Parts: sequence; C-alpha cells; structure tokens
Amino acid sequence: MRRSIAALLTLALLCAPALAFGPAGETVHGVDVSVYQGNVDFARVAQAGVRMVYIRSTLGFSYVDPTHERNADGAKAAGLEFGFYHFCTASTTDEAARQARFFAQTIARYDYDLKPVMELSPARKLSRTETTDVALAFLREVERLTGREPAIYCSASTARDDYDSRLAPYSLWVAQYGAREPEENGTWPTWAGWQYSERGRVDGVEGNIDLDLFTAEMRAQPEPTQSAGPTSAPTPSPAPTATPAPTTTGAPTAYPTPTAAPCAANAYVVQPGDTLTAIAQMFDTTVAALAERNGLADPSVIYVGQILYYR
Repeated sequence: MRRSIAALLTLALLCAPALAFGPAGETVHGVDVSVYQGNVDFARVAQAGVRMVYIRSTLGFSYVDPTHERNADGAKAAGLEFGFYHFCTASTTDEAARQARFFAQTIARYDYDLKPVMELSPARKLSRTETTDVALAFLREVERLTGREPAIYCSASTARDDYDSRLAPYSLWVAQYGAREPEENGTWPTWAGWQYSERGRVDGVEGNIDLDLFTAEMRAQPEPTQSAGPTSAPTPSPAPTATPAPTTTGAPTAYPTPTAAPCAANAYVVQPGDTLTAIAQMFDTTVAALAERNGLADPSVIYVGQILYYR
C-alpha cells in the first residue's frame, strides 16, 4: 500500500505541469520614456495609475537623450519611482566598459530608485558566448561605478537565444507583445519587469508609449554605505491575466527629433532629411550593404532616430 501511494505521488509529480514563467513578485504599472514621448506630464501619468518610470539617458559612446533630465525631474516631482537605461552598441568588452563609464557618469547626480538597466543592441554578429561577455563587461563596470546592481532589458527571443546562464544573477526586464505572459527562456526562472506593449496610451503622454509591469526586484540596491532602500513603496497591483488596458488619450502627435550625435564608432542615428543613399555615401559603403547589415526589407524606408550600423 505504501509503495502504491509512493508510486502515485511520483506519477503525479512527473505529470504535473511546469510552472509558468511569471513575475518575481506582485506587480505595479510602469512606463519607459525617451525623447520620442516629447514633453510628458508626469503628474497626470501618476494619476493614471503608473508607479514606476524608466528613462533613456544615454546611447552608445556619446549620445545623451535630450529629455532625460526633464523626465527625471518630472518623474521625481510626481512622486514616481524612476531609473535609467542605456542602449549599448558595444561589440567588444572594452567598448562595453567604456559605454558603462559614460552611462554611470551621466546618471551620477541623480538619486534614482530603480536599478540601472542595460539594453544591448542585437545588431551585432557575435556568438552567444561573445554577446554574454559584452553584457557582463557592461554590467560589472556599472555595478562597480554606481554601487548598485544593474538589470537587463531584452526581448524574449534575445533572452532565450543570445544570453547564457552567466547572466542569471541579474534581474530581467523582458519585452514581448501580444502575449498573456512572456515565454520561458531557460536562464531566468522569473521576470522582474515585462514590457507588454509598445503602442500603449497613457494620460499625460501624447502618442504611443511602452507599457510595463514591474516588480519590487527592479528597485535599486542601496549604496554599500547605506542601509535603507526607498522611503516609500507604491501599493502593488496583481499581475494581469491578460494584457492590461491603459488609460487612453487623443490621437498621437509627431515625435520630436533627437539631437544629432553619433552613437558609436560603427553606428549612426538617422537625422531629418537623411536618405540611405546619403548615409551610404557618408560612410563609404553601399545602400545594399546598409540594408543587409541592418535588416531593412525596404531600403527606401528609414526614420528619424533609427540606429543604422554601417560596418
């Protein structure tokens, strides 16, 4: 009888469904912003139910988002928890460390609430091991300089295919749209953040905005000399069973133009009036080569703020 019960329990465990790839804890609503959202009214954003905001601060080796200071000041004044992310274009560990220093220096004057985040550009021809090496070099340098544990932003497919288990100790903010939950990736057991829409609408923002759910795991670790975290925490809301519906506003307006600046040694930020032909001539390459390098299905279609790699 005991052997029969044991056998049934074993069978039940073997047949039990695997746990879904879910959040690391209870979730709150969040957004992430950059120059493309224009002048955000964070007081109205907060009234719409948003509690956490990620702000793009830097890109590549030298590009500073022209709205990052205004966004940080506005989020703080509205009582929102905020943090910064960097779009990393590095292809080597040395480049990654340089960009990490640029990022850390840019955000140093802020007392931010959320972990500094790395978004690594997928437009690089590196192996999984090399990609993880680059990511680790950036993350470790950011942690060394800021004293705060960083986190990773990436798509669900990047988490699955491009990163190995060495990145598992870092919190994951995953992007996947049109799904009831992000797909599993084999490295992270849970997600700390989920960007579930790139076309959301929130009161206080003209046009589309990325919508996120964040857990407490995205909160920044305190400096080594500190003992307390943020003085207050937002009331968490339960994770949705389906894609949440944001508060809506009117029709979107045109996005503002980013400040002209090269973003990396081998990348270019598209400016108003640019064509692929002109960019190809600028960097002594061809339209066909640019289209292939950047995965452009229609070489006649590029947009302001787009990052193009020319070698």
